[in-house]
Amino acid sequence: MNFPLSLLKMRIQTFYQFLLIALIGVGISGCSGGSETPKVFSELVTAKGKITLDDAPLSAATITFIPQEGEADIRMASAITDNSGIFELITPIANVSPEETKGIAPGNYKVIISKVLMPDGSVVPPETTEADAMAEGAKESLPAKYSNFENTKLTVEVEQSTDPNLTYDFELKSK
Repeated sequence: MNFPLSLLKMRIQTFYQFLLIALIGVGISGCSGGSETPKVFSELVTAKGKITLDDAPLSAATITFIPQEGEADIRMASAITDNSGIFELITPIANVSPEETKGIAPGNYKVIISKVLMPDGSVVPPETTEADAMAEGAKESLPAKYSNFENTKLTVEVEQSTDPNLTYDFELKSK
């Protein structure tokens, strides 16, 4: 992929914070005190895709698959698109490298696609947190029907598969 790992880490951290707030809000908790390998590792399905906006590749966009209600046993997955609009999902797990968590667990997901731009239209620099970027006047460039958790109608059902070419393409329209 052609995007900085630090930007991916920043976006993953932001979505972890969002997910934590959402989980607390609905009262979902799930900790296993055991020392066994988390179930999520054995269930990850390789998933890639391409995002276009008005038929052009959408670069530097963050895509996040958030488990729908009733899917408390699965984790969110996310990625940042490269210059060709291509992404490969990872399921972020604390203290585990992204290489080890490539893929997504089977389940039903709500999908959010976001692209935050600085006031001059440039992409948020990798060393800038999203909060700092917003304080500097950065704005979401995609319609709320894709970028807002409450408004998005994008959903995906991920099924168990051994197909390494499992793809989820999204053709977005700016209007």
